[in-house]
Amino acid sequence: MKKSTKYITGLAAAAALFSVVLAGCGNKGAQSGSQDSASLGALKLAYNNKDKAIKDGTLNIAMVQDTPFQGVFASELSNDLTDSYLQAPTGTGLFNTTNSFKIVDGGAANLKLDKASKTATITLRKGLTWSDGKPVTAKDLEFPYEITANPAYQSQRYTDSLANIKGLADYHNGKAKTISGITYPDGENGNSIKIQFDHMTPGMWQSGSGYYIESIEPYHYLKDVKPADLAASKQVRQEPLAFGPYKVSKVVAGQSVTYVPNPYWKGPTPKLKQITSTVVSTATAAEALKSKKYDVAFQMPSTAYPTVKGLKNYVQTGDQSLSFSYIAFNLGHYDTKKSENVQDRKTPLQDKALRQAMGYAMNVDQVNKKFNNGLATRANSTIVPVFKEANDPSVKGYPLDIKKANSILDKAGYKWDSKHEYRKTPEGKSFKLVYLARSGNANAEAVAQNYIQQWKQIGVDVALYHDRLTDFNSWGQIMQGGNNNDWDFTGGAWSVSSDPSQMDLYSKGAPYNFGHFTTPKLTKLLDAIDAPAAIDPKVRQKAFYAYQQYMQDQAAVIPTSFSLDWFPVNKRVIGWSNANDNGLNYWANIGVSSESTK
Repeated sequence: MKKSTKYITGLAAAAALFSVVLAGCGNKGAQSGSQDSASLGALKLAYNNKDKAIKDGTLNIAMVQDTPFQGVFASELSNDLTDSYLQAPTGTGLFNTTNSFKIVDGGAANLKLDKASKTATITLRKGLTWSDGKPVTAKDLEFPYEITANPAYQSQRYTDSLANIKGLADYHNGKAKTISGITYPDGENGNSIKIQFDHMTPGMWQSGSGYYIESIEPYHYLKDVKPADLAASKQVRQEPLAFGPYKVSKVVAGQSVTYVPNPYWKGPTPKLKQITSTVVSTATAAEALKSKKYDVAFQMPSTAYPTVKGLKNYVQTGDQSLSFSYIAFNLGHYDTKKSENVQDRKTPLQDKALRQAMGYAMNVDQVNKKFNNGLATRANSTIVPVFKEANDPSVKGYPLDIKKANSILDKAGYKWDSKHEYRKTPEGKSFKLVYLARSGNANAEAVAQNYIQQWKQIGVDVALYHDRLTDFNSWGQIMQGGNNNDWDFTGGAWSVSSDPSQMDLYSKGAPYNFGHFTTPKLTKLLDAIDAPAAIDPKVRQKAFYAYQQYMQDQAAVIPTSFSLDWFPVNKRVIGWSNANDNGLNYWANIGVSSESTK
């Protein structure tokens, strides 16, 4: 499933995403695995149910996680993957794509790029209408840029990539009241906007490049809400408008969302009278499917795979994921006034030798084998393998090697204390690192303690943040604050967009650069990936490889696992597909073939 932006994954994502540990879109070959383990070949890309859809059917979706969902129906203000799933039936992304994420005509809007003039023209589909009956307009295309770039809205999505739009930085910094680089060829009530860029980038032809926004917001409905109040308002929490086949009819905060057909939708008639998405705990998810309570499950914990695989009325669907998990070291802070990361924290972790050693001490392969049932493999890079041309196979990541880890520390001058229990800094000082590990399921504590013991083998003293795991919502608040000095490293996971550019994750101005690692060389390498010269695929691949080799050496981020997306689907469901080329009409074509779950 393509994504036009990045999301923090929740704790029950389908595969082991390190701190999630154990919980949780071409031609792709199978991977080996045990009889009870998943593999890409064992998961169906789509479920082809040839039965006829019944009239007025209902679809029940399990949203598997152990914390309440945020429930923000505005992608500019939302940061976690669960919200993106909840938004999907209402219409989210602007563009249709091929299975390899290239933007094509036929979506909610079409895109026309002009290299000579360095512009993009985005034109709305004829007849596109909000669920209150008002037409979608050019102003609705522009308004997401205001939400994202105006600090008063408190969006986390303003990036160096978007600053490539003429005038957006001045608007963001309060130097201009409007965005000079976005104009309306037919006026604000027309159907298109024109965006003027400073330079063209190779990812612009792909969904998810980050250099323009791929969403729309109802300006007429949101304009009177104070910017600071928008994220918590009923307009984006309880009563959001929709332009897709379904609209939200009821929200039980943090627990469930009910959808009904959008009466102003002008596409194919929706096959369902109602969709309900409900939060289900990781501990009870498998039993809930066994009891036939749900038709589809999102974010199933990988520990449940052997049980769910045995349920004869469910089909195991999935694909390569756009997700990767990681360890990030806290090396600085995010300067909100300047909108940039500053690597200034006083910590032994400023030494890359210590970071490298900690990476080599992690037994990620063993953890995946024990807990993840084939749904996760150790990562070599922060670029997911979906992007075959971008992921550098010569970069090996950090496989377990205690001997090498100890050797690195020995050479860097980290001597053992008198008891040979822990090491001291090269300056002879004792140190203890605080690990901000997220809760996820019953195994999360065990896995976190496992890694703490692994680090102890190389003499690194580690303790959990406040001596316990941290829930996802609290973790997100700490990360997005950007200035918490009480933790030294954390584990997280990203569900990345459908272009492999790393600019929005690790640039100097990226709010999502949670470790705040930034150097002039990193900036140069990231710029090279998205430079005009990199429109040549060979040039861009070379730039991707150089970036990965640098990140491997610096170890500011330790990639831990890649994963498979896994969605159990009941056999009464019609039209289910995990392909990347599912368009705006996708949810309208989902149906069920019987009154109740099989």
